[in-house]
Amino acid sequence: MFQPFGDRTLIKPLRFFFVLLLLFGGAVQAEQKVDLYSANELVKSQSLAQREAAAKHALERVLVRVSGSQQAATKPQVRDALVRAQDYVYEYSYSGTDETLEGIEGEPVPASRLHLKFSAALVEQLLREAGLTFWPANRPEVLVWIVENSGAESQIVSDSERWQTLREQAALRGVPISAPLFDLEDHLAMPAQTLWQLDAPTIREASERYRADAILVVRYSQLSDGRFRGDWQLMHSEGEASFEGQGETLAPLLQAAVNDTADRFASLYAINPSETGSASIAMRVDNVTSFATYKQIERYLSSLALVRRVQMHSLSEQGLILQLFTEGDITRLENTLQLAQVLTPASDSVSLSANRYQRRGSLERPLRYRALGQEASP
Repeated sequence: MFQPFGDRTLIKPLRFFFVLLLLFGGAVQAEQKVDLYSANELVKSQSLAQREAAAKHALERVLVRVSGSQQAATKPQVRDALVRAQDYVYEYSYSGTDETLEGIEGEPVPASRLHLKFSAALVEQLLREAGLTFWPANRPEVLVWIVENSGAESQIVSDSERWQTLREQAALRGVPISAPLFDLEDHLAMPAQTLWQLDAPTIREASERYRADAILVVRYSQLSDGRFRGDWQLMHSEGEASFEGQGETLAPLLQAAVNDTADRFASLYAINPSETGSASIAMRVDNVTSFATYKQIERYLSSLALVRRVQMHSLSEQGLILQLFTEGDITRLENTLQLAQVLTPASDSVSLSANRYQRRGSLERPLRYRALGQEASP
């Protein structure tokens, strides 16, 4: 039975546990998988005018990346902010390049690269004011397969130029992507024709070695008029999603595949702070038998962008109940927890209990998880 903090019958081995809780209550920020707030632009000179123009363009791209919305710049508050984009910059620097830009009379001008870092606090404040969502930096990693069909045969694409287009768009949207190794193991496990046929079980099995959170399969062919037509399928724990498109060149198709992937994940993981306000969600974590395990769990949960505060409510010999004050609902929280191997769902055994009529996430029926590598308690 779980005991409240006020009860003096707490288990003896955990007394020291509470002393340490009082001494070390702070949270540690988790490492970010995506650099949300940096951007760079090519400029003709280091003049103020060039820097202002570059900052405006860079801030617009950062807002799309952070919000997960391609329409971020249409908000009146964002349009006003873009006029004074330099106010959001807290650091910038220049580096040389071998590239050129077109001068006033069409002549090539040596270009420098302007590196900009924007204030996370100011950007997130702008999102709130504009009513935009915030997509945290902890994002699903996507393994991408590209396959081309020429009519006579299918071929898996490893061409660096096409992958560069994909990577550039993924960086713009903040989608972590990875490519297969294209080695003998891939060749044997994933024949091009099987990939073209979207044989989902084979694709998942061949992709298992990469341990990605999701799989994106892009298929395309070139039409007789030179245009490209393609479709792409996203395989993820939340289900599969299919898209299609066509373009004069291949680049727009690859960019659209990344955009559709980003839009899909933003719909699952982005937080809208103005939507519901702070919610309280109860969570039971089984088999927490040491202070170190507790701190790992507390640090992880506190590092999640949608979690404002983590508070211990009660504990037993094998586990504890936490209250999470969040800026999103249970679905958002559960989707986010799937992204890291810290907690894994445990059985919600309520079929024979009156608790089945209670709201999931309440203290009467908390979400139930266990620390990875631990067995759930009965």
